[in-house]
Amino acid sequence: MRPVRPLPLLFLLLATCASPGARVAADARRQLVGMGVDDLQACAGIPTRTRKLGDGSELLSYEQKNANVGGLNVNLPLIGGFSLAGSGSYCHALFRVAGGRVVGLNYAGDNDDVGGEEGVCAPLVRGCLRSPVPAAVPAISTPAAPAGPAPAAAP
Repeated sequence: MRPVRPLPLLFLLLATCASPGARVAADARRQLVGMGVDDLQACAGIPTRTRKLGDGSELLSYEQKNANVGGLNVNLPLIGGFSLAGSGSYCHALFRVAGGRVVGLNYAGDNDDVGGEEGVCAPLVRGCLRSPVPAAVPAISTPAAPAGPAPAAAP
């Protein structure tokens, strides 16, 4: 019987694990399509930039900049140290909106984190995934008619 080698199994296990941020960004691509534009702005905030496109749709741009995305620093006595830095530092989330609804979401920039693709984008969409149900908007009451004499009835 051949012994099991744990090192290849460890690499396989690590390769199948995505970072929490990468999962959030991927979930947002699926779950936020169809959301109303007012609800999007209520959970993601006011976009950094907007742009009308030729087909009548609109792009809402949100940006996330990070000075340091993480990584691993190792210092060994007498030998020295090395650093495995995270690669992502910037995410540009572009929501395409048509008919008052989100019809698409794309990410651009240096947005991969240590554990997966587009993980740097998670803070831009996390709030919308946590509260996808639109908030109830209270009805606006109209001012009452001024009190005065009632109109006379017709004979």
